[in-house]
Amino acid sequence: MYQLSDQQIAFILDDISARGIETDSLQQDLLDHICCVIEHGLEENGDFGAFYQTVILTFYKKELREIEEETALLLTFKNYYAMKKVMIISGVVTVFAFVVGSVFKIMHWPGAAILLTLGFVGISLFFLPLLFIFKIQEIPAIRDRVILGLGIFSGSLYFLSMLFKVQSWPGANIMWFSNLILSFFVFLPLFFFSGIRKPETRLNTIVSSIVLLAVIGSQFTLTALYRQAKEATPPVVTVVAPAN
Repeated sequence: MYQLSDQQIAFILDDISARGIETDSLQQDLLDHICCVIEHGLEENGDFGAFYQTVILTFYKKELREIEEETALLLTFKNYYAMKKVMIISGVVTVFAFVVGSVFKIMHWPGAAILLTLGFVGISLFFLPLLFIFKIQEIPAIRDRVILGLGIFSGSLYFLSMLFKVQSWPGANIMWFSNLILSFFVFLPLFFFSGIRKPETRLNTIVSSIVLLAVIGSQFTLTALYRQAKEATPPVVTVVAPAN
């Protein structure tokens, strides 16, 4: 079995630090692990330098500091898996509440309002914000993070405005038009021009933009039809019979 010298151990530690690992505990853990691999895998008269370069490449994809970034991410989100579980559960509960609540609404059964409210609140205040927390860690560029945040905020505002409309609460129209303006004039242009610049995302950006444009356009159309139908509805005239 190969026996590392103090100079070689110091070299490994310095190289780990030079490659971007700054946390002392993580440096020591990597040092111990790398030393064990070298001592068990390198022959007695083997080339330490060449073997070390082969071993260190197995610890990362692009840079060694990826390990520290992943460790910091896990330490920051100690409840990562619990939050992920909550996100999945909230998504399942939201879909169930939407489907069952819609059926109850069509059939005029009691409980429809509660189920629909649960669905709208669940997707806008739980599922979408948790989705934003997870997805933003995969996006390094600040501009792409801003676009993601605008998309998530627009989606949450859309479902909240739907809730206010279904429940006939005040402020529904303001939220509805604010969301349409934000989606059409802010989010969609930023999303399109940012994604179309990258060859690897150009096709998906074009397809997604077409779908989003169709959805937003249909919402404008439905809004206009709703206002026309409301204006065309004749006022209810109450006839009061004269008193005898």
